Amino acid sequence: MRLHHLAWAAGWLGLPLAHYWLVTRTEPFYSAIYCFLWWSYIFAADYVVYRMRGTSLLKNRTKEFLFLAVWSVPLWMLFEAVNLRIHNWYYVMAPWSFSYGWLFLLLAFATVLPGLFETMELIVGLIEKLAPGGIIAGTPFRVSRRDVRIQWAIGVAMLVLLLIFPEDCFCLAWGFAFFLTDPICYWKQRHEKNQVGRSLLGQLASGNNTRLVALLLAGFICGGLWEAWNLPARTKWIYSVPFFDELKLGEMPVLGFLGFPPFALECYGLVNLLGLLRGGRHWELAASENREHPGLPSWGVAACAVFVPLGMLACVIGTAWHTVASLAWPVEHFFRQELGEDGVSALQQRHASHGIQFLQLTERPPEIAADLYARMRRIVALSECKGMGMPNALALETLKITRLEQLAREDPLELASKLREAGRRVRLEEVKMWIREANRLVTRSAKTNNSTPHNAA
Repeated sequence: MRLHHLAWAAGWLGLPLAHYWLVTRTEPFYSAIYCFLWWSYIFAADYVVYRMRGTSLLKNRTKEFLFLAVWSVPLWMLFEAVNLRIHNWYYVMAPWSFSYGWLFLLLAFATVLPGLFETMELIVGLIEKLAPGGIIAGTPFRVSRRDVRIQWAIGVAMLVLLLIFPEDCFCLAWGFAFFLTDPICYWKQRHEKNQVGRSLLGQLASGNNTRLVALLLAGFICGGLWEAWNLPARTKWIYSVPFFDELKLGEMPVLGFLGFPPFALECYGLVNLLGLLRGGRHWELAASENREHPGLPSWGVAACAVFVPLGMLACVIGTAWHTVASLAWPVEHFFRQELGEDGVSALQQRHASHGIQFLQLTERPPEIAADLYARMRRIVALSECKGMGMPNALALETLKITRLEQLAREDPLELASKLREAGRRVRLEEVKMWIREANRLVTRSAKTNNSTPHNAA
């Protein structure tokens, strides 16, 4: 059996299995569910693409699949760098282990480009089968040097406004990269004889709108999957978007879904730019066609080997410091002294080190004192509220807040101020999320209790 067959089988088996782990909150898979879901989807989608088009990334362009997976990480770190300015999302319950954290980061961020482009190829396959002539035809038009300069200037203006006025222009993060890269790709492709590349502008100008439609739909579909799978996950991202933070569908503000289609265009533009730097090699070309292009020169390989990891490292450090709000520490890490060796062993033997696992215990381990166990239950339940984490839950305990009912009654501004005075580095947006989630959970619990029939005395 060849490698792509194994990947296809893993995809079709992994999708239902990963959903089972998600619904049942089965650890250790639950905390890393993003990777299991997305790699399963990518492999399964590749199989469908092959059945529809007779060719696919995994089977026929394996090197290009790996190229997309590898470059997906630094490409997404570009947007993490932008988020250091706009503060539109943050991560909760990230892996606490340094080595496992790096592995999770690489595997998770490596899915962005393969997920988008496998979905795009799937839609292109449908268009080839259903649309007249196998394409979505448009009206050809001429693109002048002035047009290209205007589009590039739009990209520059979007980036400048985004950086100078992040609270008002944060939405420009989803579009600026396309206007900066696609005009360059078009001009190189159109006017320099030794340059071979692709651009969306060139395809539109030739009267072929297939890629535009496929990319927009792929962005919307992947955005829906990102948010649907992120909502029930433990390790996840949470949005804190100005003006739209109250009206949400899952974790995402409703209007935020409009950002996914242009994000797909940005990814396509950035990868096309990489194609130019590779001497014309491109993930959509067959292996035989790519061999006709020289590829990245040796000096370019050396530059990438030095500067890309350094840039990624800087972005990772910035993200870890500013964007990761909480880590998924083991429960016993904060109660080791009170638990003693017997208590720690009791939790580990019951596989109850994760907060979710600990809360799923149906009875108290005899090695743990009753009062300590009750306190741990309260603190761990708080820590899982919108992924605030154990350090923040323990800080709330020092403020006499040990139950969701108490947290739900707090004023966000006052509580954020008290936590900062206690030495916690929290943002007002995070505290608002905790209180809102506590209110939701308390309300749901009250409704459940009211709907439960009581026996008459």
